[in-house]
Parts: sequence; C-alpha cells; structure tokens
Amino acid sequence: MQNTQNNDVSGYVLLIAGAVVLSVVSFVLSNLPTILLVVLVLAALYLLGVLLRRLVRSLRERAAARCRSLRRAGRRTGGRVDAKTAEQARRTAAEDMRTAWIQWQLGVVPPQQRHANASFVAARLAETPRADWDAPRLRRHGQALWSVREAAGRTPLHGEVEARLDRVAAMISELTDGDFDTHRGQTDDRYLYHEDHAVRTAYLAGGSQGVETIMGTITAVRARARQDAAVQEAADSLARERNAALHALRETRRPVRARSAHADWEAQAARIGR
Repeated sequence: MQNTQNNDVSGYVLLIAGAVVLSVVSFVLSNLPTILLVVLVLAALYLLGVLLRRLVRSLRERAAARCRSLRRAGRRTGGRVDAKTAEQARRTAAEDMRTAWIQWQLGVVPPQQRHANASFVAARLAETPRADWDAPRLRRHGQALWSVREAAGRTPLHGEVEARLDRVAAMISELTDGDFDTHRGQTDDRYLYHEDHAVRTAYLAGGSQGVETIMGTITAVRARARQDAAVQEAADSLARERNAALHALRETRRPVRARSAHADWEAQAARIGR
C-alpha cells in the first residue's frame, strides 16, 4: 500500500517537472529573439564595465606618473630659480653698496640725464682729476659725471664713466674724514627679507663683496697717487737741471768757435749732473 502511494507521488512530481520544463522551453522558443537581445545587452554592458575599469585605472596611473614628474621637475626648476635669484641678489647687493658709497662721497647728486650722446659724455670725461684738487672741486667733477651716468650706459663710454666715478669717490675719501655707513648699501627689502635663506645670505655676501671692491678702489687710488708723486718729483728734478743748464749757459756769454749753443747746454748739464 505504501509503495503504491510513493509511486503516485513520484509520478506527480515528474509530471509537474515535465510541465515546467515544457513551459520554459515553450517560453524560450516563443521569446527567443528577445532573450538573445537581453543576453547580448548584458554581455555588452559587462564588457563595457570591464573596459571602463581598465580605462579609469590607466588614467589614474598616468595622472599619478605625471604628478610625480611635475614634482620632480618642480624641484629641479625651483632649485634653478632659487640659484638664479640668489645670484641676482648677490650682484644687486654689491652694486648697491658701491653706488651708495659713491653718492655718499659726492654729497648731493644731481638728477641723471637719460638722453646724451657719446660726444657729450666724452666732454665730461675730458677733464682729468689731479692730485692737487681739493674735495669740493672733486665733488663738482664727480657730480657732472653722475648726471650722465645713466645716459652713458647706452654708449661705449659707460665703463670709463664708472671707473672715473670710483676714482673720484676714492680721492674724496682720502681728503675727508667722514665714515661711510655700510647700512646705506643694503636696503633692498626684496632680498634682505626674502623667504629663502640662501637668497638672504647671498644678498649679505654681495654687500661684503661691494665693500671689498671699495677698499680695492681706494688702494688703487693710493698707488696711483704715489706714482703721480714720483713722476712729478722726477719732472721737477729734471726741470731744475734744465733750468740750471740754461742759466749756466747764459752766464758764460762767451761764444765758442765751432760749437753750438746746444752743445754748450749739454756740457753744462753734464757738469751739473756729476
């Protein structure tokens, strides 16, 4: 009895399963184009998702690599910029110190002319300062040169003007007792308070270099003064010998046969030189 019941249940289950399979098969066969379209759409969406993930990953990797490259380039470029700024600060400080020293020695300087030709600048250089000039005369000469300093920068005489200004300032320094305050030569806040320590250090070092240039200029002027004094002394001594020879020749007043006045002059000079 029980076996008969189990067989009946199994038959119902198989019947139901077969009906479900037949229904599914019938549904698939009747809707096959739609099902294939859905499958294709899902497959396409899956492939598109895979491609998008790869593309995003690639873009992220490229962006990271570019950022690293930019950071490295920025560090290299920043180093070059900092080095260039430091060098500019050094040169500026040296020139500022020298310019401040020249202005201090010249006193009240006139405004600089922006337009002047080479001949006009040459006229200012034509007069050469002498060792016997006093400080006021040297200042007037230096102020005349200062007025054409900017214009001389556009002429071949710029170097001569700068060298003459250095010489005049050193000559005035030797004749006066005023002490130059080096604080006047370092007042550029762009470099003195720069955020980069290397730039600040370079600016201070440039100021020291400017002071060394000033001391070198004064030393050269002193050497030139000693040379000029020696030349003047030699010229004076030679002039005295010439004057004595002419005087001795004039005192004789006795003509010598077959001899010229020039020969008598040389003979008298030779006797004086012994």
